[in-house]
Amino acid sequence: MPQGVSIPIPGSSLNPDSRAFRWRWWALIGASLAVFMSALDSNVVNVALPIMAKTFHVDRQVRWVVLGYILPGTALLAAFGALSDKLGRRRVTLIGVSLFLVGSVLCGLAQTLEQMLIFRIIQGIGAAAIGSAILAIATVSFPAAERGRAMSVIGLIAPLGAVVGPSVGGLLIGALGWPSIFYINVPIGAISLFMILRLLPKDSGGGTKVFDVPGAVLLTAALVMLILGLNPASGHISTFGFILLAGVVAAIGALVLVERRAADPMVPPHLVREVPFSIPMLGIMTFALVGAGLGFIMPFFLEGTLGLSPEHTGLTLLFLPLTMAIASQVGGRLADRFNPRLPAAVGAALSLVGVALFIPMNPSWHPIDIALRGVVVGTGFGFFVSPSSVAVMSATPRDHVGVGGALVNTFRFLGFALGPTLATTFWSPGIQGAASLAAMRTVVVVMAVVQALTLATVLGYRVTRQSRESRPNVESHAA
Repeated sequence: MPQGVSIPIPGSSLNPDSRAFRWRWWALIGASLAVFMSALDSNVVNVALPIMAKTFHVDRQVRWVVLGYILPGTALLAAFGALSDKLGRRRVTLIGVSLFLVGSVLCGLAQTLEQMLIFRIIQGIGAAAIGSAILAIATVSFPAAERGRAMSVIGLIAPLGAVVGPSVGGLLIGALGWPSIFYINVPIGAISLFMILRLLPKDSGGGTKVFDVPGAVLLTAALVMLILGLNPASGHISTFGFILLAGVVAAIGALVLVERRAADPMVPPHLVREVPFSIPMLGIMTFALVGAGLGFIMPFFLEGTLGLSPEHTGLTLLFLPLTMAIASQVGGRLADRFNPRLPAAVGAALSLVGVALFIPMNPSWHPIDIALRGVVVGTGFGFFVSPSSVAVMSATPRDHVGVGGALVNTFRFLGFALGPTLATTFWSPGIQGAASLAAMRTVVVVMAVVQALTLATVLGYRVTRQSRESRPNVESHAA
């Protein structure tokens, strides 16, 4: 072979001798640190809510500290994903990290609930920009044979934020007060910014087509109304909630009409109609729904039925996300070695078995009984999460990997929002005694049915080695 000629990487136009290729894993870790920061923040704040309620002299209104972050963080994901296809993943990620850091500092300085809400919205916008680009970065920066492992890095770092959030939050609040839970983002974000600036390849000039503003507005509005409609203050969907949900239907209908006529639609109709793209996306949402539904009722079972302390409850529930983070590394490597359908099917089936093991909930159970069941569910989730992301991104054309990755996270967050709502349809904290336990069992049965749907979605995977190598190409300008 002539000197200076590089062997092409399957599924990639990246030069294997380039600096970007040599440092690709560290670049991904830098971007994933930003995801860790946003996941940490969303979990650490929950610990501080009672103290914030007293500080700001509010009661139920303190829920807006959470919703102010969730609303933009979920609703703007797809819009930022489409924008990253125009401006570039690196630019959008840097914008997101910068906004998140500014919002974090301002949150720590907030003196009223109104100020906190505004600053949390800034954080949420930053989180949406961060979350919109991460899967696209993992897709375009790695050859086909490494994408499963790249997704597993995200699958490891992101859940760690949820795992350490409550404990870190408790320690910081006890030692330094509640503002410190926001200031902790500064060193993490600074490291992430440095690594992204130094290691992530620079974006090209960007797309030439215009950004689909009407599509972005309609989809964002639909998601905002959906989240507000499914998170009523009273715990039950009110008349206003049903109006919001009707607005969701109207906005989606208008979105379909607009996207069909758009020159460069934000969510291309032909992409949504493709089974290999849409069916795995449905599975990602249902898997998240099951995890959120179980996560919602289990603390009530452990504390209300088994009489555990909050500390012991947190320790017991820690096994599921920890096992998921570890198993995701195996799932990612299996997705690289085999068709992603295999590890995804194994993971979905194993999770279904784990959920089914929760059905005979019994007051005589020991915390270890819950922890072991959590290990089974978490292992299955870990096997499923990376291959499912690979399946979606392999079905996404290069020009739309930004919006494709953003839609993955959008559907995942929708699952997180729908889980508690579905659970409270059959059970509520107001139910006591044997009736409460029976209602919890019903919730678990419903979650098992939803998990069976997750398993069924694996049949829609159409990932071949050829599709993985030809669809999402790596940026040719990386150097």
